[in-house]
Amino acid sequence: MSELIFTPEEIAAVKELIEVAVALKKSGTLGILKAMTENGDKLLETIAEEKAILRLTAIGNSALEPVRELEVEDVRKLSWNTEELVKALLKALAETNPKEVPRVGMTAALGYLRDEDVQKGLGFLLTLAKNLGAALNER
Repeated sequence: MSELIFTPEEIAAVKELIEVAVALKKSGTLGILKAMTENGDKLLETIAEEKAILRLTAIGNSALEPVRELEVEDVRKLSWNTEELVKALLKALAETNPKEVPRVGMTAALGYLRDEDVQKGLGFLLTLAKNLGAALNER
């Protein structure tokens, strides 16, 4: 049997592979990947039989189709805007208990318009509505 000889690049690659394997093990991903490889056929059968997954996949594919058409700069802006919006929405949801939201009539709604935060939120929604209308008119 001949002795194996590794180049420094190959040794570095093996070390990196071990680091990746350790990270996958710590995160629990390695176990999932192992189960998928051991039960791949059964997993695919289960997915293929699950109508909800097939429907979600069809909807997801339809939603992703326009993303393929975006210009690189639009993707950058969309990514940043999505991140900012999701952060704001999550913070707002954390602060808003649906069971404690008051009923609001026309007079109270007009009173809310004096609040700077409401003005900012409405400004965002109205700007979004304007941009949405413009985008719809382009089609």
